[in-house]
Amino acid sequence: MPSDWTDAEIHQLLNQSPWAKEGSISDTTQRGSLGSAAAAGGGGGGRRRGRGAASPSGAATNTGPLVTWKATVRWESALPVREALHRGAPGELPEDYVLNVFGEVPGVDPDASDAILKDNTTLEHKGDQIKLNRVELAPKNSMSEAGTLFYFSRRLALRVEDQEAIFTTKLGPLKVKCKFTLKDMLYRGNLEL
Repeated sequence: MPSDWTDAEIHQLLNQSPWAKEGSISDTTQRGSLGSAAAAGGGGGGRRRGRGAASPSGAATNTGPLVTWKATVRWESALPVREALHRGAPGELPEDYVLNVFGEVPGVDPDASDAILKDNTTLEHKGDQIKLNRVELAPKNSMSEAGTLFYFSRRLALRVEDQEAIFTTKLGPLKVKCKFTLKDMLYRGNLEL
């Protein structure tokens, strides 16, 4: 019963469980994409300048520490997560699949167009892609870090037979990808997403 869960059990469920996994992150600026020196016409083959490297003008650049990105992707719409966060009754099924991306990654740019987000965000299973409905920022609270909520329609329902669901999005220059094993996401005998 959720009322019997310890703080440690809730923390594990919300941060490291079948419903909350660390995503793999690739920084697209390191491959000459938008935002890199090569894409901006600055040369350098798309590689980042090292700490304290000299720019063509002779001034030192990028003297800050290198950033290590880390993100957790969590199914906010899954019943055990909703119970841990005290959101909604067990009989209430959220209209959408809702995934939260939080951690040491940028949030969604409020000025970015919906089309760009929708083109770069999918929930995939067995070759089918569930397209993104909408996105909103999730404020920090006592139970969870601030993050970004991604809403996907339940019309193309996920089933245990699909084996896995793969979430992919792009936050600024970062591509975040996370695989979930559906058979591990059973709760009280039901697939809970």
